[in-house]
Amino acid sequence: MVGSLRKIKLEIGGDNLHLAICKSDTITSLKRFNKRSEPIWLFVSGGRAVNIIFGTDVPKLVAMLARELEKTLQKTPRPITFRIDELQPIEVEQQRVKMEAIERAERAEREVRHKKQIDYLTQVTDAIMENMPDIGVTVFGPQVNRDMFKKLTEPAEPLKMQCKDRRVIQVSSDQFEVVNFGCKNPLPPDVIEQLDGKELLMCFWKIDESIGTVPNVLMAYAHELTKERVAPPNDEIPEEHVIPPIIATMKLKIEIELKEGEVWVEELSSEEDLRLAQAQAKSGKGKAKGKSVIHEEVHAAEEEAAELDAEEEASEEEAIEAPAGADVMVGGLPSMPGFDMELDALDDMAEDEEEAQEVKEEEPPKPLTRTKTVKMPPIWVPNNRRTHAALIYVFFRGQTSGFLPPDPKPEPPHVVMAFDASKRKEILLLVDRHKDDVPLYGYFTSAEPDEAELIANSTDKYEGSPHSANDKIVLKVNKAQSNMMLSLVSYGPSYVSPNVNVGKDEALKFFPEDYKPQEEVVVEPEKKKKRSKKGSEVRESVDPEAAAAAAAPVEVTTAPVEGEAPAAGEEVQVPAGEVVATGEGAPVAEGEAVAAAPTEGAGAGEGTGPAAAPAPQVAPPPATEAHKEDAPAPEAKAPESEAEAPAEPVPEAPAE
Repeated sequence: MVGSLRKIKLEIGGDNLHLAICKSDTITSLKRFNKRSEPIWLFVSGGRAVNIIFGTDVPKLVAMLARELEKTLQKTPRPITFRIDELQPIEVEQQRVKMEAIERAERAEREVRHKKQIDYLTQVTDAIMENMPDIGVTVFGPQVNRDMFKKLTEPAEPLKMQCKDRRVIQVSSDQFEVVNFGCKNPLPPDVIEQLDGKELLMCFWKIDESIGTVPNVLMAYAHELTKERVAPPNDEIPEEHVIPPIIATMKLKIEIELKEGEVWVEELSSEEDLRLAQAQAKSGKGKAKGKSVIHEEVHAAEEEAAELDAEEEASEEEAIEAPAGADVMVGGLPSMPGFDMELDALDDMAEDEEEAQEVKEEEPPKPLTRTKTVKMPPIWVPNNRRTHAALIYVFFRGQTSGFLPPDPKPEPPHVVMAFDASKRKEILLLVDRHKDDVPLYGYFTSAEPDEAELIANSTDKYEGSPHSANDKIVLKVNKAQSNMMLSLVSYGPSYVSPNVNVGKDEALKFFPEDYKPQEEVVVEPEKKKKRSKKGSEVRESVDPEAAAAAAAPVEVTTAPVEGEAPAAGEEVQVPAGEVVATGEGAPVAEGEAVAAAPTEGAGAGEGTGPAAAPAPQVAPPPATEAHKEDAPAPEAKAPESEAEAPAEPVPEAPAE
């Protein structure tokens, strides 16, 4: 593309065309182009952007360049130009499409997550209903405390209900969201909002199924607690009278800020309020007034205040015009000597009040609020068994330990860290010491989650595949209370997630659910062997043939002349580069003389006589740094005497 641009500059552009390649990560006005994987061609004329092209379409670029040059040469006025940092229409459209795609992806992710949660809750509640078919839970309101439990059990006895457990639990709105996943009569949202953070009494009941189903029996129990009862006449009250319920609804009045343009009509919470409002409306003293009525009253009050001010001014003028010596009423009081000073002080106070009122008027107006009444039920009983099972799962989890496995631990908060793949050895040494903090890693073409392509999920695969200097090793790092992240930062990451929320989204892009972790490479024992000495690890290669040779007996047959054995007591020179062990096992250095051990029967010359003892084996030298690679471990020990030699007769060795 650069070649095509040079050609255009030489043929038609001349001094009217300049090409600059800009690094968008160092120029503020071009920040929006940073980390884009495609070339971007921005056309600028007179310090203003006039057009833009994305991609590598050479014919399209050349055609647009020719058109823009022609407009520049002819000095054609441009109706629309943009700042360098301003989004052009095509960019706005791209951004809209991108945001819609992100929104669709997030919505799909939420749906998948919600479906997983529903499936898990369904499975859990099925197990609870199967194992606890006669158990239910009642939730009492905040107006019911544990001291009332004795009264609460009175209606339970006729219904053959047994309270197996009761607790005062601090609840949250998130817990009710789980409880209500399959509920047909959930608590209203405003009630749940007021219950958030409150402590509620909950009872765990065993129900006699011969009386009825769990929801029906518990709803009958709730009805007995909340109904009014008629008591027969007694000594104190000779007539029948109504006894209030054991527990009753509580009304909470809360203030809610009105939204812009919202019209609020005050709600009537009871029949008494309704009758009172109707009576006030008839007498014209109702509280609820329209805006026009309020405006008229304010206007009338202002007129009255103006009339009073005018009367005061007139009285002051009359006092000034009165003849000397006459008693004049000033503000309703006769004038007295020294009263002028008091009037001046009053005027100063009035001015101070006006200034204070002006300061108050400059303050921003307070938001409009409305009063809302929330009815808090004294008891809540779900009308289906699944919600009762959900209540057991959330608030009485310990009762299910006999048949329900523990919940899977939630994934700890984590971030994504990317490094140049050239640092993989140092990074993996650190990762190997903190495997729990780095559950996943892999090799990718880029540190950008939307553009990165997986190269390999293990180091062996990466080194065995084609790669470039721009490749990255990406780690999913748990944000644990350890020095792991601090240690990784010391290696200079090329990218780190700004926070755990972004890190979670990026980790899902790099490591989706079907991502397979790195495969462990199994090292065969014949090829590699580990030896640990004071914390250091040495890998050594063992040749199978050398190992077999080491296992076989080794005969010392050092002969000065080919085909002849050395005589007893004869000194043998050790060849250069070899180490031979004596009978005591001490190695002999190069150039030292070794006395050949006498072999029984060798002096006869014909090889006859008693059975020959086995040839002594060469003891391996102690492992040194120079011989760790080559020295195999001894597998057999030479017999120290004839008594330890095997009892069977050894056949004569053939003469060389």
